[in-house]
Amino acid sequence: MTDWSLQLTEDALRRIHPIFPTLAERIAAYEDFYLASASKAIFPHEETSPMKLSWQSFPENASLDIRRTQSPFSTLLYLYDTVGNEYTFSRAGMRHVRRSLPWQGHYHTHDYIEILFCLKGNFRQILLGEPQTFSAGEVVITDKNLEHADMLEGTAHTAVLFLSLQSDYLDHLLSSHDSQDDLQRFFFHALQKQRKNQSYIHLQPNKDASSVWSLEAAGDSAWILQLSRLLETLIEEDYFPGPGSPEIIRGSLIRLLSLLCRQYSTRLHNSDQESKERALLYELERYLRLHFATVTAAQLEDVFHYHRNFYNLLLQKYRGTTFREYLQDVRMGHAAELLRNTPLSVKEIALATGYHNSSHFYHLFERHFGVSPAMYRANQ
Repeated sequence: MTDWSLQLTEDALRRIHPIFPTLAERIAAYEDFYLASASKAIFPHEETSPMKLSWQSFPENASLDIRRTQSPFSTLLYLYDTVGNEYTFSRAGMRHVRRSLPWQGHYHTHDYIEILFCLKGNFRQILLGEPQTFSAGEVVITDKNLEHADMLEGTAHTAVLFLSLQSDYLDHLLSSHDSQDDLQRFFFHALQKQRKNQSYIHLQPNKDASSVWSLEAAGDSAWILQLSRLLETLIEEDYFPGPGSPEIIRGSLIRLLSLLCRQYSTRLHNSDQESKERALLYELERYLRLHFATVTAAQLEDVFHYHRNFYNLLLQKYRGTTFREYLQDVRMGHAAELLRNTPLSVKEIALATGYHNSSHFYHLFERHFGVSPAMYRANQ
């Protein structure tokens, strides 16, 4: 059984319709072309039909060759229906498998970093020994050393896109982009540090970014439409590489990671205690920088589910400061930025940075910068 491999066939739709404006339109076309035909098992138009319906049954310990890659970057699109049909699309071709539901795949690891986008329906994996369900819009970044297994229940039509990046390719990508944005630096740093142990990063759309995430309704949300276009660009350049494709892929990945940083909340799950603490620290710092004007210790307990004293211990251990001092530093930095770049009054800036007592704000600002807010603005 060691030489057994999955057989790929031609992706007939790619031959007649190779490029789409967005990934949402690609998925809709593929569902209509393949999944609808699989349900009916009838192809009325022979010239555009994918093939006579056939599927492969294979042993659970067989090598999933399609999930291996020798390239620095590659894409892999999965479509599942509710009766067990699984279609897989890559630059190498198409694979159709019929599974008995519910189904659980064998445990495996990758020799690359995997970014999973659940684009439609729900997708389940066993990660760090625990079953996890990812809904449409959620993203999972898996370390190459993490053993995991896929699961299918067939409760809804599901679309999942996997981006595969070799470790040194991702390292070079992140190190070549010197971001000036603090949140983006936190996110990129978490990506670089996650491979120390078995770990994965789970990203969920911010609640204020989109009330109901839907790739099909991307026209109603500028950032979801941008995401759909970026992912389609990556697929297109992977399938049909040409002059400049490596540069287009790198630029699109940087834009994609930056978009995820702005529109998603990040959780790093790790088997190592120190890595867990550092992951929580990145999440804490990110949250404080987003909500510095209104955040309270009680609010942190509700969001992260740790006692408020733990945040002091965490900041003292890794940053040498207390929660109150760290929050003041963030607020003062923002106040200085508003003084430099806006005509807002000092009282308005005090309120915008979380201080309802102007005298207290004056005192803290002068202690932090050595001058009053008015003099700071005049000096700028």
